[in-house]
Amino acid sequence: MKTTRYAIPLFLCILFIINVSCTSSNEETTESREGIYELVKVDSFQVNNLTRINILDYSSEEKIFLGYSTSEDDLLEISETGEILKRTNRKGEGPNLYGNWNPIGLGFGPNGQRIVELPFAVFSYDKNYEVLQQFRIMSPLPIRANTPFGKPPYYQNSDTTFLLVGPSNYFTATYLIHNQEGKDTLQNFYQLNMQNGNVKSVIPYAENSIYNSTENIYPELMGKSFSVDHEKNELAVVQNLDTDILIYDLPGLTLNRTIPISHSEFLTYDPLPIGTPFSDERAITLNKLSARNQKLFSFGDNTYLLQYFTGISQAEYESRNSEEDPYVGQFDENEQRILIFKDGKQLTHELPGIKSSLKFTLPDNKILVQEPENSDIEEEFTRFSIYQLQKN
Repeated sequence: MKTTRYAIPLFLCILFIINVSCTSSNEETTESREGIYELVKVDSFQVNNLTRINILDYSSEEKIFLGYSTSEDDLLEISETGEILKRTNRKGEGPNLYGNWNPIGLGFGPNGQRIVELPFAVFSYDKNYEVLQQFRIMSPLPIRANTPFGKPPYYQNSDTTFLLVGPSNYFTATYLIHNQEGKDTLQNFYQLNMQNGNVKSVIPYAENSIYNSTENIYPELMGKSFSVDHEKNELAVVQNLDTDILIYDLPGLTLNRTIPISHSEFLTYDPLPIGTPFSDERAITLNKLSARNQKLFSFGDNTYLLQYFTGISQAEYESRNSEEDPYVGQFDENEQRILIFKDGKQLTHELPGIKSSLKFTLPDNKILVQEPENSDIEEEFTRFSIYQLQKN
């Protein structure tokens, strides 16, 4: 009977080995069925200019990029190989000028339009950069920008074009919350009707959103990323802290479906009372440490890519931070992950982060990436790469 004291542990050990083996086998079977996706660098180019270049959009019809030169405040049209084809300055007062504020959004619109979004106005230009339309918008948040933060998405209904505009396209919505009523009535976008100039708030936060689960707020963590699929007439939206991608029909802006997100690691922290200053040490710590969904991209054909930051602990932050070399976790590619979604489901394989800034998608499952600048020398060019989502 001496062997009985080892029988149960031995049996449990065998069960554990069998379970691990089956789990590993199941994962391999799933990955084999899905295929392994990778982001592969397929091209690169540089734009020569005395100041940094920010590329905001691409026109597949004209086969050019639309960019902006910092400090010079020029609007640039750039070839696929990085050559500046046209340089236009529309800053200032006078005919065809948009005023003295720098754009916060810049992108192509329908029918070859160039859309310039300012904190208090939107201008639509033709290909010669003569004004087609201009609208005043009542923004609750004046923004001083050195360069545009993104491109304002548009969609159409018959002969009417709608733009989704406003500061919360690019910044955390907590800048707009000053009391409980403001939190309860907050919506995601300002919709500009480019036929009559009407502006209204659209798309409320989902009922099951983490932001509606508390009376408190998450300073700096109520941002979102979004993408319009013009072929399918859909708008995809993901919030910083939520665990679903929301797909809305266009132009009706009704919720069509949700795609669940499963993060391998997602370290979050408790919210703070409404009215907590952004300078409060608790708010600063929350912003430095908390996980968040960062960027959502649509490749079309029901394929999405999501980049997120895993979050870090206070101890991890302190061990990596120094006065000489401040650590910013959300830009650390070692703490970023990339998820792929296909036909409404998340694929099993998770991709590592990339030491570059993902900008926007291009045709043929490609994505534009801006390479980091060399901090040791002053470069008179900006480097870009093109990655392609490939299935092995």
